[in-house]
Amino acid sequence: MQMFESSLIILGVAVASSLISNAFTRAKVDLKASNETMKAYNEFLKEYRQTLKTGDKEKIAKLEKKQKQMQEMTMKVQMDRMKVSLYLLIPFLVLFYLLSYFFGTSIVALSPFHFSIFYFEAIKPVGIAYGMNFVTWYILTSFFTNLIAGKIFGTMP
Repeated sequence: MQMFESSLIILGVAVASSLISNAFTRAKVDLKASNETMKAYNEFLKEYRQTLKTGDKEKIAKLEKKQKQMQEMTMKVQMDRMKVSLYLLIPFLVLFYLLSYFFGTSIVALSPFHFSIFYFEAIKPVGIAYGMNFVTWYILTSFFTNLIAGKIFGTMP
């Protein structure tokens, strides 16, 4: 298979998996409540840090009592999102390993930069560019398509 076709197939799979993941999150998680809870928790943390700086022991004690309740609310929101991730983990891992088997270590895309961070690399010179293997290209495309899909579906804060 040609490099251009390979890169488009992997990009298509990344787009599809991002859309499925974000649609599933949108369907299974109460995003409005989730966002409100996270916003309230962030405001609480800001107030708590400011109070620690002032040293007001009475207000610190009051906020520490509230802290447990805020952490429980945040944990519930995080668990709701984690459940979605767990539902999708096995199908996405199977898909990843199938694609990894199919594409192997062949070059599927090009990068103008030379880099190597664990399995994330573009080190094989191809003309004036550097070749990226399946793992690198899939991680890059998945990351960026998830960012875009998350903003479109409103699943990212």
